[in-house]
Amino acid sequence: MYRIPNLILITVLGILIDISGSTLVSQKDQRVEAQRGIQVRTDQWLKVEQVTGNATYRNLYNYANRPARIGDRLQSVSDEISTGANSSVVLSVDTGIGTIYVAENTTIKINSFRIAADNGRITNLLVPRGKARLQIRKFTNRGSQLNIQTPAGISGVRGTKFTVITRPNGNMVLSTLEGKVATTAQNRTVMVPGGFQNLTVVGEPPSIAVPISNDPSLRYVINRQANGNGRSISLVGYTNLFNTVKVDGIEQSLDRSGKFSVQLPAPSSLKIQVKVETPQGRVQVYEIPIL
Repeated sequence: MYRIPNLILITVLGILIDISGSTLVSQKDQRVEAQRGIQVRTDQWLKVEQVTGNATYRNLYNYANRPARIGDRLQSVSDEISTGANSSVVLSVDTGIGTIYVAENTTIKINSFRIAADNGRITNLLVPRGKARLQIRKFTNRGSQLNIQTPAGISGVRGTKFTVITRPNGNMVLSTLEGKVATTAQNRTVMVPGGFQNLTVVGEPPSIAVPISNDPSLRYVINRQANGNGRSISLVGYTNLFNTVKVDGIEQSLDRSGKFSVQLPAPSSLKIQVKVETPQGRVQVYEIPIL
């Protein structure tokens, strides 16, 4: 006589479990989850449209690690594309909302794809190093988003042209060409409109937006010292703090004033090459004599 209640209990449990083995939740819980943006397997992706030079495609789910090819898709969490020196990749965003230009020595990775309550698409990307330039049209769904995360903060857009750079120390440079971009870090958000740029230092809120200068000029000083152990030579340079500086191909970290310092080996070569590039892509190369 105790088997009937057990049968009823089993029947109730069977109703609570769908055919895929997932426990059903109430309609209220479903609405709450939808409002948050659901992490599900969707038809969202980034597609490789163009490859120049050396680029690597990594899919951790399938343990793939090979040269990137046109047609490759990044569509799972942790899928990534990395470029080498003098290399680049052009990615398209699933519904044709825009393109992402991945510059040399850059990694771009899928953080997550989500669906908003109004069926808008939320694309969350990570750029742990390097430079990416995005051209994104305005979204048709209010819930749609495209967010770029770096070690310093997050930049969110709904339709714009902008460039994001992650420096070797993790700091983020953002330059907006058209539209506007919201930069968020340390619970503070700063809007960066077209024609402006800002800097976000790791562990700090974003700086205020300032006009784009697009100036690759460089000032420098060569310091030579002799001591009991021999001779030492250092280069101290100054440029716009938003620029990227490479000394003999090695990227340098700039402080808040745009200063960098390089200790050179002694004896050193007769000259070194300093390449200064603005976020907008203007480049100036300096051949600096050392001896």
